[in-house]
Amino acid sequence: MAGLVLGIGHATVDLLGVVPRYPTRDSKVELLEFSKQGGGTVATALAAAAALGARTRFVGKVGDDELGRFILDGLREFDVEIEQVVVVPGGHSPLSFVVLDRESAERTIFYTRGDVGPLEPGELDLDRALAEVRVLLVDGMQPRAQIAAAEAAASRDVTVLLDAGSLHEGMGELLALAQVVVASERFLTEFAPRGEVEDGLAELLRTGPRVAVVTLGEAGSVGLEGTKLIRQPAWQVQAVDTTGAGDVYHGAFGCGLLSGWPLERIMHFASVAAGMSCQGLGGRAALPDRAEVLEACGFPP
Repeated sequence: MAGLVLGIGHATVDLLGVVPRYPTRDSKVELLEFSKQGGGTVATALAAAAALGARTRFVGKVGDDELGRFILDGLREFDVEIEQVVVVPGGHSPLSFVVLDRESAERTIFYTRGDVGPLEPGELDLDRALAEVRVLLVDGMQPRAQIAAAEAAASRDVTVLLDAGSLHEGMGELLALAQVVVASERFLTEFAPRGEVEDGLAELLRTGPRVAVVTLGEAGSVGLEGTKLIRQPAWQVQAVDTTGAGDVYHGAFGCGLLSGWPLERIMHFASVAAGMSCQGLGGRAALPDRAEVLEACGFPP
């Protein structure tokens, strides 16, 4: 795969705990399992893309606290380039508590974004950040810097991939600049509350992207490119935890774009990678490698 995937966006530390059942108020319960690992939409997507064989680069903002060091160390473990991450002296980095109810398999998430603030365009060296980049992944969490990067990408033959998790400030501009949008079911419902999934995808294409995909959890994913509609079933596994599965899907999707694959092949690859990642606690504990996913898909190595 020539070139690399650049991700600009959110990175955090995930503290994950499994309980027999979600506790009532003013009670105490012992954890069945516990894990501390890197998290965040773009950061986990890049870790997944790197595990799948892509060169990756992350640009974001963290504090110089223990959490920030842990975030950066976690990305280094996957050989994600982090030289351009902005580290804020005295800053408190993002943190999430994820509680998984083993009885119901439901998750409850408590989080703080810390106090480092969003990455600003003036903190981003676009020439360095976009060097050798063929795919730019953005998540709407750092809108001003992401819009600046997406505008710069337009003159560099870089495909902008938008992870649309929820509808918030800056998403309209990013949709207009993106060539590919992969949306959550929540985002599609907020963006196009009436009609079927196909109608919502068509509405997304009218805002600018050439490809629109929605992920539907156990129902798989649906993609639209022009008039071609693709339905991809979810990869069937005995799921331990779905934390980060959507992020892994985006990372695998970026790998597929980097490889120049057709949409149906990319969606199949991303579905299998995301499904495999659900076999461990947290978004990164069970990340598959490229050979595993290609074999499961039935694709040649």
